Amino acid sequence: MNTTFGPIRRVLAVGGIALAGTVALTGCGLLEDSADDGSTEVSGEQVDAVAEAAAGDCLPYEVLSDDPAVFEVDCSGADAFWSITNIVADPGITAEGGDIADPQAVYDTCGEEVGAYLPGKAWTDWNMIYDVTTGNVDYLFCIEALDQPNAEGKTPVTPDTGDCMSSSDTEWYQVDCADAAADTTVTEAITFDVAEWAAPDIEGATAACAGSYYELTDQFGRTSGVLCVE
Repeated sequence: MNTTFGPIRRVLAVGGIALAGTVALTGCGLLEDSADDGSTEVSGEQVDAVAEAAAGDCLPYEVLSDDPAVFEVDCSGADAFWSITNIVADPGITAEGGDIADPQAVYDTCGEEVGAYLPGKAWTDWNMIYDVTTGNVDYLFCIEALDQPNAEGKTPVTPDTGDCMSSSDTEWYQVDCADAAADTTVTEAITFDVAEWAAPDIEGATAACAGSYYELTDQFGRTSGVLCVE
């Protein structure tokens, strides 16, 4: 009899959360209480740096650097976690309450698979800088995790068939099977076509799982697949 551990929503630390604060054009719109919508204040220097950012630049795990004068970080540095794959200024989008109501605007810029957990592929996500007064999005950018282990030896790539992971993790990291933390093995990774992500046949897919399984559900509520594990 299968034990069902899904659906489990594992989101990235930045999963679609806006970086709110100073607007490049006006220099105003500072967020007074960032806890209200999960946003983070962006300094004027960082907004200026965003204007110079381009695909291929790198960002830290938390996306926003601790240095108020820095946006991107050295891709060879220990703090580099994400790579920008696309960045668009003034995309003509409005954010309400720190979020974009229609995710299609994000898909149009970052691709339909953005944010989805795809076995064997590095994490992807998106973020934005917007004016908290008007809601105008000044920059929308797409990011992809660097396919390299972090300081704990965990790689931000969704586990695939034969890969190992740790049941204590709250994100879909691959863990070296020889690592003491690797207590779960993916016996089979089953994926769905993009057209099925909104309402996939979970029951039919998991019938092949000999034991437990996890559903790969993203921030948009889409399920891209399931991982049969033991």
